[in-house]
Amino acid sequence: MPTTTISKTIGQVTELTVIAPLKPGAAVTLRQVLGALQTNPDSPIKQISTIHFARWVIFDNDQRMLFTSNFDGSWEGYLRDFSQKTPDGMDRIFGHCEGYPAGGCRDFEAFKEYVRKFQVPTDLFYAAYPEHSVKAVTEALRVKKLTDDFLRQLG
Repeated sequence: MPTTTISKTIGQVTELTVIAPLKPGAAVTLRQVLGALQTNPDSPIKQISTIHFARWVIFDNDQRMLFTSNFDGSWEGYLRDFSQKTPDGMDRIFGHCEGYPAGGCRDFEAFKEYVRKFQVPTDLFYAAYPEHSVKAVTEALRVKKLTDDFLRQLG
């Protein structure tokens, strides 16, 4: 297995694309897990503040899962966030995939190797604001709202 990542970075935004085989019959349960995470206001995904977007797709006649994401920072730092901030959530998802480490993402070295094994190269990667972190974009939106509210009050 390669010891380096194949992720691309533009500015401070990095991408990751993983296509992993599902365990036989796992798609139905995995869809329920993903649906619950989608509608949960306290979704573990929200614990990772560097995510610009993340997407999970079950495809290929329920045989494989696509995970793709854009995030701030390094590939290893992003995976470490999963391992430290939301391991149970990631294990509930990736635990439906073949070959996922028995120790889940808490076994960080095994988790990194798993991701490397199923990561695929991205041919085109676009980031609308490559020099701005999620935190900076969120702060800019907060300041804009405050400015708009102030201007509205002035009439």
